[in-house]
Amino acid sequence: MKTLYLLCHAHTTPSGLGLADFDRPLDKRGQQESQALAQYLTKQKITFDFVMCSAALRAQETLEPLRPVIGTTAIEISESYYNISEDVILSHLQELPDTINKVLYIGHNPGIAFSILRFSTKIPQLVMEGITPGTLTGFTFDLQQWEDLNWGQGDIIDIFQPPQES
Repeated sequence: MKTLYLLCHAHTTPSGLGLADFDRPLDKRGQQESQALAQYLTKQKITFDFVMCSAALRAQETLEPLRPVIGTTAIEISESYYNISEDVILSHLQELPDTINKVLYIGHNPGIAFSILRFSTKIPQLVMEGITPGTLTGFTFDLQQWEDLNWGQGDIIDIFQPPQES
Protein backbone atom coordinates (compact mmCIF):
# COMPACT_ATOMS: atom_id res chain seq x y z
CA MET A 1 0.00 0.00 0.00
CA LYS A 2 1.29 3.46 -0.94
CA THR A 3 0.00 6.76 0.41
CA LEU A 4 0.34 10.11 -1.35
CA TYR A 5 -0.65 13.55 -0.16
CA LEU A 6 -0.74 16.32 -2.74
CA LEU A 7 -0.52 19.88 -1.43
CA CYS A 8 -1.02 23.00 -3.48
CA HIS A 9 1.14 25.78 -2.03
CA ALA A 10 -0.70 28.34 0.09
CA HIS A 11 -1.85 31.77 -1.13
CA THR A 12 0.89 33.97 -2.51
CA THR A 13 1.47 37.58 -3.39
CA PRO A 14 0.00 38.57 -6.75
CA SER A 15 2.11 38.41 -9.87
CA GLY A 16 3.19 41.64 -11.47
CA LEU A 17 4.83 43.19 -8.40
CA GLY A 18 8.29 43.14 -9.93
CA LEU A 19 9.11 39.62 -8.73
CA ALA A 20 9.73 36.64 -10.95
CA ASP A 21 6.97 34.04 -10.55
CA PHE A 22 9.48 31.64 -8.97
CA ASP A 23 10.33 34.21 -6.26
CA ARG A 24 6.82 35.15 -5.13
CA PRO A 25 6.40 34.67 -1.34
CA LEU A 26 3.30 33.71 0.61
CA ASP A 27 1.05 36.57 1.58
CA LYS A 28 -0.41 36.92 5.09
CA ARG A 29 -3.32 34.61 4.20
CA GLY A 30 -0.89 31.99 2.87
CA GLN A 31 1.18 32.14 6.05
CA GLN A 32 -2.00 31.54 8.08
CA GLU A 33 -2.96 28.64 5.77
CA SER A 34 0.45 27.02 6.27
CA GLN A 35 0.05 27.27 10.04
CA ALA A 36 -3.45 25.74 9.75
CA LEU A 37 -1.99 22.89 7.68
CA ALA A 38 0.63 22.22 10.35
CA GLN A 39 -2.06 22.17 13.03
CA TYR A 40 -4.19 19.81 10.94
CA LEU A 41 -1.31 17.37 10.33
CA THR A 42 -0.54 17.40 14.05
CA LYS A 43 -4.15 16.86 15.10
CA GLN A 44 -4.62 14.03 12.58
CA LYS A 45 -1.19 12.53 13.40
CA ILE A 46 -0.25 12.51 9.70
CA THR A 47 3.45 12.01 9.01
CA PHE A 48 5.47 11.11 5.93
CA ASP A 49 8.47 9.04 4.87
CA PHE A 50 9.51 11.54 2.21
CA VAL A 51 8.63 15.05 1.03
CA MET A 52 8.98 16.37 -2.50
CA CYS A 53 8.74 20.17 -2.74
CA SER A 54 8.99 22.66 -5.56
CA ALA A 55 11.94 25.01 -5.15
CA ALA A 56 9.69 28.03 -5.75
CA LEU A 57 9.72 30.34 -2.73
CA ARG A 58 5.96 30.01 -2.08
CA ALA A 59 6.19 26.19 -1.99
CA GLN A 60 9.15 26.28 0.39
CA GLU A 61 7.37 28.79 2.62
CA THR A 62 4.33 26.47 2.67
CA LEU A 63 6.62 23.62 3.79
CA GLU A 64 8.43 25.56 6.50
CA PRO A 65 5.75 25.42 9.28
CA LEU A 66 5.18 21.73 8.45
CA ARG A 67 8.79 20.66 9.06
CA PRO A 68 8.40 20.09 12.84
CA VAL A 69 5.30 17.89 12.39
CA ILE A 70 5.86 15.83 9.21
CA GLY A 71 7.95 13.14 10.87
CA THR A 72 10.87 13.15 8.45
CA THR A 73 13.92 15.12 7.42
CA ALA A 74 13.96 13.30 4.07
CA ILE A 75 12.96 16.32 1.98
CA GLU A 76 13.85 16.95 -1.64
CA ILE A 77 13.43 20.53 -2.81
CA SER A 78 13.85 20.71 -6.56
CA GLU A 79 13.36 23.11 -9.44
CA SER A 80 12.22 20.08 -11.44
CA TYR A 81 8.97 20.14 -9.38
CA TYR A 82 8.26 23.77 -10.27
CA ASN A 83 5.02 24.46 -12.13
CA ILE A 84 4.88 21.10 -13.90
CA SER A 85 2.04 19.17 -15.53
CA GLU A 86 0.28 16.25 -13.93
CA ASP A 87 2.06 13.85 -16.28
CA VAL A 88 5.45 15.06 -15.08
CA ILE A 89 4.30 14.80 -11.45
CA LEU A 90 3.28 11.19 -12.15
CA SER A 91 6.67 10.51 -13.73
CA HIS A 92 8.53 11.85 -10.67
CA LEU A 93 6.39 9.74 -8.33
CA GLN A 94 6.97 6.60 -10.40
CA GLU A 95 10.71 7.03 -9.83
CA LEU A 96 10.45 6.85 -6.03
CA PRO A 97 12.15 3.93 -4.29
CA ASP A 98 9.72 1.29 -3.06
CA THR A 99 11.03 1.58 0.50
CA ILE A 100 9.12 4.88 0.69
CA ASN A 101 5.44 4.32 1.52
CA LYS A 102 4.01 7.72 2.47
CA VAL A 103 4.83 10.84 0.43
CA LEU A 104 3.94 14.52 0.61
CA TYR A 105 4.26 16.37 -2.70
CA ILE A 106 4.09 20.20 -2.55
CA GLY A 107 3.58 21.91 -5.87
CA HIS A 108 1.49 24.17 -8.02
CA ASN A 109 -1.81 24.34 -9.83
CA PRO A 110 -2.85 23.37 -12.40
CA GLY A 111 -0.60 20.30 -12.09
CA ILE A 112 -1.78 19.49 -8.55
CA ALA A 113 -5.47 19.94 -9.40
CA PHE A 114 -5.25 17.80 -12.54
CA SER A 115 -3.28 15.13 -10.64
CA ILE A 116 -6.01 14.95 -8.00
CA LEU A 117 -8.71 14.61 -10.66
CA ARG A 118 -6.80 11.98 -12.61
CA PHE A 119 -5.68 9.87 -9.62
CA SER A 120 -9.18 9.74 -8.13
CA THR A 121 -11.40 6.70 -8.53
CA LYS A 122 -14.30 8.83 -7.21
CA ILE A 123 -14.27 12.61 -7.27
CA PRO A 124 -15.80 14.32 -4.23
CA GLN A 125 -17.82 17.51 -4.68
CA LEU A 126 -15.16 19.56 -2.88
CA VAL A 127 -12.65 18.58 -5.55
CA MET A 128 -15.10 19.46 -8.31
CA GLU A 129 -15.48 22.93 -6.78
CA GLY A 130 -11.75 23.57 -7.20
CA ILE A 131 -8.41 22.98 -5.56
CA THR A 132 -7.66 26.26 -3.82
CA PRO A 133 -4.22 27.25 -2.53
CA GLY A 134 -3.39 25.34 0.64
CA THR A 135 -5.59 22.34 -0.23
CA LEU A 136 -4.19 19.02 0.99
CA THR A 137 -5.54 15.83 -0.59
CA GLY A 138 -4.55 12.33 0.56
CA PHE A 139 -4.76 9.12 -1.46
CA THR A 140 -4.08 5.47 -0.91
CA PHE A 141 -3.02 3.20 -3.75
CA ASP A 142 -3.14 -0.59 -3.66
CA LEU A 143 0.43 -0.86 -4.92
CA GLN A 144 3.75 -2.25 -3.75
CA GLN A 145 5.89 -0.34 -6.24
CA TRP A 146 5.71 3.34 -7.18
CA GLU A 147 6.59 2.47 -10.78
CA ASP A 148 3.12 0.87 -11.05
CA LEU A 149 1.38 4.13 -10.08
CA ASN A 150 -1.06 5.36 -12.69
CA TRP A 151 -4.20 7.44 -13.19
CA GLY A 152 -7.52 6.27 -11.81
CA GLN A 153 -6.04 4.13 -9.02
CA GLY A 154 -6.33 6.41 -5.99
CA ASP A 155 -8.86 6.33 -3.21
CA ILE A 156 -9.16 9.73 -1.56
CA ILE A 157 -8.73 9.30 2.19
CA ASP A 158 -8.44 12.92 3.25
CA ILE A 159 -9.12 16.45 2.03
CA PHE A 160 -8.28 19.53 4.04
CA GLN A 161 -8.76 23.13 2.99
CA PRO A 162 -7.57 25.77 5.44
CA PRO A 163 -10.32 28.07 6.67
CA GLN A 164 -10.94 31.00 4.34
CA GLU A 165 -10.89 34.54 5.61
CA SER A 166 -14.35 36.00 6.06
